[in-house]
Formats: sequence, C-alpha cells, structure tokens
Amino acid sequence: MKIQNLRKSNQGFTLIELLVVITIIAILSSFVVPGVQGVRERAYRTKDINNQRQILLGCNIYAADNEGSFPIGLEDEEESEGGEEASATTSVEIFNELYPSYIDNKSIFWIKTLDPEKQRSPTEGGEIEPEECAFAFVVGQHTVSHSSSPLIADGEMDGPGEYGEYHPWLRSKKAVVGFVGGHVIELPLSSGDPGATVESRDGKMKNIFEERAAGEDAEGGGMLSVPQDNVLLPD
Repeated sequence: MKIQNLRKSNQGFTLIELLVVITIIAILSSFVVPGVQGVRERAYRTKDINNQRQILLGCNIYAADNEGSFPIGLEDEEESEGGEEASATTSVEIFNELYPSYIDNKSIFWIKTLDPEKQRSPTEGGEIEPEECAFAFVVGQHTVSHSSSPLIADGEMDGPGEYGEYHPWLRSKKAVVGFVGGHVIELPLSSGDPGATVESRDGKMKNIFEERAAGEDAEGGGMLSVPQDNVLLPD
C-alpha cells in the first residue's frame, strides 16, 4: 500500500490542472503588464518634464544676456543683410542657439517618441538635427510676456497644439507644456486620437495653443501671447 501511494504522489499535474494554472497566470499577467507599462510611461513623462525645465532654465539665462528676449533664431552675420536678426522656421534652429552655450547636453532636447526616425538618443557634438529634437518652441516671446503663455512643449504635433500619431502620451491623453513663467505641467488632451488638442485643466480652453483673447472680459481663445503661427515644430 505504501509503494502504491508513493507512485500516485509522483504522477504530477493532470492536463486539466495544468490548464487551470496557465489560465491563472494569464489572468494575473493581464493585471501586471498594464501596471508595469504605466509605471514606465510615468517615468518617461517625468524625464520629459525635467528636460523641459532644463530648456526653460537655458532660455531664461539666454534672455538675461539678451535684454529679456528668448531665442528667435539668428542668421550668421555673413548670411544676413547687415547682420540683422531673422526669425527661425523650426524649433531646431532655436535650440541650436541654446546649445552648447546655454545648455551643454544635446540629449536635453530629445525624448524617445513613437517616431521611427527619433528612436536613437543624440550623439554629442555638432548641431542639433531634426531627428535629435522632440520639442516645439513658441518664438517671439519675452520674460515679460504673460507667464501662462506656452513656451515649449512636446513636439510630435501635426499643427500648433494638435498632436499626431507619434506623440508618446497620446493614448494616455496627456501633454507636457512649459510656460513663460517657468513652470512645466501635464495637461489633458481632448482625445486619444491623432488631431487631439491640449486643453486647459478646467476644460474651458479646447486648444491652449491659440492666441489669447484680447481684453480682460474676453472669452474664448487660448493661452498664447503671440500669433499661433509662432509655434515652431522640430521639422
């Protein structure tokens, strides 16, 4: 009797028991994997926020050297007529004014997005290239511009404030925006689909990247202190 019981105890799992165990593991994984992905995304967004804070700091140091003006894109004196200033057409041109004199780490201007051309972190040296830049910049502002006017933001946009399919926080319906006043915050997107716009926290503004309405009692519009055309994308 003892020998028979020992053999029965060594038979292992039956097929049904094995299927039950696999099912339980699959159910537990369905709870764990999204949680891990959520933690990873929050870590990337934290990096996004920190990068934008560094860029804002560089912008303010630049402004201190230039009578309160943030970068607007300067042509080389030999190329411009009389060495005059010329407005940039992309945020990359703006950031090349900051790097390396005001921000000495090129990686500050990059975060990993869903864009297949922006998967590799930048290499040091040389100018910042479009594939090494992940942020938009609002040109033509000063330190005395409205403090709640956007200055920098996640740059995977199809248009000013309209996020495209490569935006890393699209499904989470979030965007990270840095303001003239020096603060960087997460704001909600109108949807999780391409074309989503950045809303104000109270939901009253459907696209903060629209020009601010004139007058104290004016309604509508967005938060920009400058025309919407001043929102420059990386490329």
